[in-house]
Amino acid sequence: MNREPRTATVNLSAFPKRPLALAEGTGTGRKILVLLLSGLFFAGCFLIFALVLGPGVLEDIRLSKEGKLASRGTVSGEIRSRLFTNWGDLKLDYTIPGRSHNGGVTSFSRNKDIFFVGDLDESKEAQIYYLENAPSIATVSYALDLLLNREITLAVSLAIELGFVVMAIVGCFRVAAIGRSLRRAADHPEPIEVTIVRSRFYRRRHYIRYEWQNQRRHEANVIWRQDRDPLFTRPTRDRALAIKGPDGHAHLVDSEFRPFELTEQERERVIAGGARS
Repeated sequence: MNREPRTATVNLSAFPKRPLALAEGTGTGRKILVLLLSGLFFAGCFLIFALVLGPGVLEDIRLSKEGKLASRGTVSGEIRSRLFTNWGDLKLDYTIPGRSHNGGVTSFSRNKDIFFVGDLDESKEAQIYYLENAPSIATVSYALDLLLNREITLAVSLAIELGFVVMAIVGCFRVAAIGRSLRRAADHPEPIEVTIVRSRFYRRRHYIRYEWQNQRRHEANVIWRQDRDPLFTRPTRDRALAIKGPDGHAHLVDSEFRPFELTEQERERVIAGGARS
């Protein structure tokens, strides 16, 4: 970035004691909505994976222990690959002995979905296994061969989705807390200087970490657009203006005093001596 951030001589005692308004676009409602929608999306993914894939995996765990080999069976359908994952939409047609009144065979047909990661060994002939006490429950042999793979895949998928849901919920509470803190700071503003610990630009965003003392050392981060800079109070650009609220949290102020709104006269009184580079 080839621009000179604004450095000013700041007169903290001239900062207005009145309640301040918040600048347009500093509300937290939209951020909370985005986080809620993200959380709902991943919660939906969690439910889909749990309800669609979970029962099949649980069935196959039981079949791996109690399954009986069908006398005859055919497997149709297809396995579709997407990136490193595979989804099998299969149809199982099989017969088992001794279920009809005349002692012959009984035919069954069922659909089977499997989801796994990696490659499928198709060198083995597909066989069908069923539960003797519930013969309508059946699976194909390579679904059992891939059972550990499927268990791990399902567990990891659910854990990732649940993690994103938790992150979204925590983010909502955090954004709401910052919003309340910002409004309290606007109602009871206390101007202070904070130390800029780190400032960097990445993908059109300005990432700033700063710290201040309030009985103990506190640290916070902000992510601004690349055209926003702190209102530096020293030529070394290691100190900047922030507004502290009753809760002790300091909100960093940019060169236009955002996220707060000051009148032009108030800005001129605070920036004693004008701006310099």
